[in-house]
Amino acid sequence: MKNSNFKLFAAVILIIAAFPSCREGIIDPQNSVGNLNEPVIYKSANAYTFQIDAKDVTFTKIDETFLDITQTDLELNVRDYSGGTVYIKVIGDNLATLYDDQINNDINGKQATIVNHIADKLQVEFYNFSGKVKIQLTKTPRTY
Repeated sequence: MKNSNFKLFAAVILIIAAFPSCREGIIDPQNSVGNLNEPVIYKSANAYTFQIDAKDVTFTKIDETFLDITQTDLELNVRDYSGGTVYIKVIGDNLATLYDDQINNDINGKQATIVNHIADKLQVEFYNFSGKVKIQLTKTPRTY
């Protein structure tokens, strides 16, 4: 009986070692975020991140942030832009537009602050867009 338990334990350890853990939520900004044209979204109590490596993509995504904070910093990065347009809109808990932008070039660390409203939803609209987009909403002051 003890020998079979040891064999089972050894098999589980071997499987865990063969398949390393997932990197979800830990994305190096210099690396690709995943599959082409598929967004990667990270949500926590104090932060929301939307990232995509896009090539000639056209679609609209409206996503709830599940943030519950009334002071939010927004940071926007676009790298390797090569065409098209992306529209970004942050919608508040009062259904008002708290931030909107139209992007058709590279952007490095564009920042804005949203106060007195909860950033409830992020809407992104891509039109034949190619480039790498990263949108971060974090609690003010920023906590990393």
